[in-house]
Amino acid sequence: MIKKGFIAGIVMVGTVLALAAFTGKWSYLYFVSGTMGAVSLVLALAYLIDSIVLGSTGTFFSAKKTRKVSRVEDAKRFGAIAVPNILAALIYVAAG
Repeated sequence: MIKKGFIAGIVMVGTVLALAAFTGKWSYLYFVSGTMGAVSLVLALAYLIDSIVLGSTGTFFSAKKTRKVSRVEDAKRFGAIAVPNILAALIYVAAG
């Protein structure tokens, strides 16, 4: 699951890189990739808190535990999506 998230994050950064190269506005790396990275981190934190509150697979309204992917795995996936996006934004900032 983490591998799929990391690949999805790299695809997102690649798309933003292509858009930035096509338009010539390299600040897209900072704004778009940084925003996607921040949103992914917030979602990872939300899933992690949700797994602590509700448990890994249950829900508020169902007594049966039929959730196929645990919330912790979702949190890991969103964290893996955030890594390449935040790295791209930080590299853009460091390069100035």
